[in-house]
Amino acid sequence: MKAHRLLRIGVTTLVLAATSLLHAAAGDAEWQKVEEIVQSIKNPKERPKSREDAIANLKKGITEFDAAYAAALKAAPTNPARWDAALFEAMTGRVREMADIPAPKPAISLDDIVKATDAKAETKSQASLVSVMESADAAEEPGGDLAGWTAKAEKHLKDFPDEKMNKMVESKLKSIKASAELKTKPLDLKFTGVDGREVDVSKLQGKVVLIDFWATWCGPCVAELPNVLKAYKELHPKGFEIVGISLDSDKSKLEAFVKEKGMEWPQYFDGKGWQNEISSKYGINSIPAMWLLNKKGMVVSTNARGDLETKVTKLLAE
Repeated sequence: MKAHRLLRIGVTTLVLAATSLLHAAAGDAEWQKVEEIVQSIKNPKERPKSREDAIANLKKGITEFDAAYAAALKAAPTNPARWDAALFEAMTGRVREMADIPAPKPAISLDDIVKATDAKAETKSQASLVSVMESADAAEEPGGDLAGWTAKAEKHLKDFPDEKMNKMVESKLKSIKASAELKTKPLDLKFTGVDGREVDVSKLQGKVVLIDFWATWCGPCVAELPNVLKAYKELHPKGFEIVGISLDSDKSKLEAFVKEKGMEWPQYFDGKGWQNEISSKYGINSIPAMWLLNKKGMVVSTNARGDLETKVTKLLAE
């Protein structure tokens, strides 16, 4: 659930940024107004009664913040409060998507905050963490700079060892390093499926295989399922196989769901949820995580979600 995971990162850090926003100097009305708006977004006087109300309130608050922040930068561009406001702005990305608010071009980047001599240590630490996590997905794309991202993440951990959310960086580092190692040799994966079938991925060489980390409780996983089922129906006769790795904790619910949806492929299940032994081994920290193996059993993609049929068809033609 990459999108959900990133949303959680955005909202959590947005709250941290709001908490740490510097108090404007006496008489600096513009920066004081920015802080007041941030606090009103964080602690609204009236709790929204519905998701629609919450989005409407966010849209109003973020729009007011944008205007106040621009005015404050113009009136007092060297005020130290600018670093905390800039961090807050960076953290509104996912919220803007939810509320359909265009994102302005940042006047101050996350790297600017990290390098600032007059920014608080906590602000710099949070900005560094966000910069690291935001650049992770691009690094994992084909042609992405995984080595560069790894160096950046390790530098963050060294420079800001006390950052409260460093476990996220450590987990992502583990995942990326595991993914890199995966691509050096055929995948070795054996288990007994929930239906009793014996699975040995090495015996599937000659076919294209999707390793699908998912769960019945995962909204994005369920939303992706029609595409997976369609690809399986069309391409299974041509040599496409799927192996499911379920992060469910309720065996009966998994079995009922698989039967209802017509998911004919084997499923790994150990009932441990996020502590699932296979997903933990490979540093999986968000689902759906969809890996594609070529006919040699090599992992050629750890981000197969989207346009699955096209990707599988290309591999089948190799």
